[in-house]
Amino acid sequence: MPKFSVILPVLNEKEYLPKALDALIHQSDENFELVIVDGGSTDGSLKIAAEACEKYAGFYLIKGKFDTAFEAMNRGLKAAEGDYVLFLSAKDFITDESIEKLHETIDESEKKPDVVVFRNFLFGEGMLPHFDEYEDKLAPLPEAPKYEHLFLRAFTLGNKCYRKAFLENRRLHFGTENPYADYFFIFRAFLFARHVMGCPYAFHERQIMPLDDTPRDKPTRAHLLAFCEMFSDIYALAAQTIAEDSEAPIDGDESYLQEVLYRWICNLYEKFYRYFWLMDDETYALFVEKYQELMQRLQPEKQKKLNEYYSYIGAPHIFESRHDGEYLCMLALSFGQREQYAPFLESLYHQTFPFFEVAVRESFADEIPSRYRKMPNLCVLPDNNFFPTARQKAQSHMVLVVKDGTPLHLDALKELSESHAPMFLRQSVFAKIRKSAQVKISLKEKGLDF
Repeated sequence: MPKFSVILPVLNEKEYLPKALDALIHQSDENFELVIVDGGSTDGSLKIAAEACEKYAGFYLIKGKFDTAFEAMNRGLKAAEGDYVLFLSAKDFITDESIEKLHETIDESEKKPDVVVFRNFLFGEGMLPHFDEYEDKLAPLPEAPKYEHLFLRAFTLGNKCYRKAFLENRRLHFGTENPYADYFFIFRAFLFARHVMGCPYAFHERQIMPLDDTPRDKPTRAHLLAFCEMFSDIYALAAQTIAEDSEAPIDGDESYLQEVLYRWICNLYEKFYRYFWLMDDETYALFVEKYQELMQRLQPEKQKKLNEYYSYIGAPHIFESRHDGEYLCMLALSFGQREQYAPFLESLYHQTFPFFEVAVRESFADEIPSRYRKMPNLCVLPDNNFFPTARQKAQSHMVLVVKDGTPLHLDALKELSESHAPMFLRQSVFAKIRKSAQVKISLKEKGLDF
């Protein structure tokens, strides 16, 4: 029986699957099996998976029709024979010694851990590669307490392994209706585990994909409702468990329940408010309603902490509608090549700081992606006197001329908003922010750390 089972759901992942498989083929510890669960690929992924399973011992392929990756993972979990299971995505991978280091960590532990957390490295287009700071605080811990607040910030699936007998005894599997079912799975595992420990020597590399490639990350009404339903389930389970452990009724002021509410609101900021230009008016109104309801349940000291953390986007004030936003600046775009407009606008509307205006020349209007053409913060202006007209139209106090079509990294406007430089120096500050980010990304692509 293998020590580990790696479960890999696949559905049309031809572009990414070879790299994910290569990372597993070259593991320094071969005491694992790989269970590939193909949900009906039509792009050649199935052939790649089948060839790997024919060539390498311990690689197995399950074929079927699965509506979601969660269904595929449940099927893989049922077939897994390892003592511990890992759930990976074809877009992510673990480094060559990760299985070996997990094996050593588990064997050296006096207790048999139910959950092991290891390091999580994030990378992707338009972002600075970095380790997840919260998962990194869990990874060195020899034992995490049951109500560890960091559990509410550690919802990445791929950097954790689970004792299979523990999952079976607790009947833990993935829900298949909610697109955020992995969050609830992870939280239940943390809460029910007798022993959670870290392994700082194993590494999971997670690729953050563009919004168009990650359907559940789009800020739609359905996703907002599903996300709140998931966090409501987390809150209810936490409340039930605390009541059982304390043998006393709960009133919602308990530290851990307040932390659940705090993280719930933080996630609403990160997953929805930062994309409010991409929400329709009905979805945004629902967001405001959910936000205000949660803030009323949050204790004053937690509200203060939240408002300080998100002060750069005006917390605690949430705009009643998307048209009420105060603007940091107007970016007047003047690129030499038409094909530069679409990727730059994509990066602009995905900024962590959501308040800006953008002006484009009329002659390039057909290069604007259709979903952005009706955005109330986008101005299409005549080519003649473009820059003077942009300054005249701007609601903000600052107009930045952008002549380089390189997409912005995700925190570019956030860094500019936090700058204390005088207004007349903001153009040069913005240029330095962009240059610094490109240097760091370039170094990382060349295999150099920073």
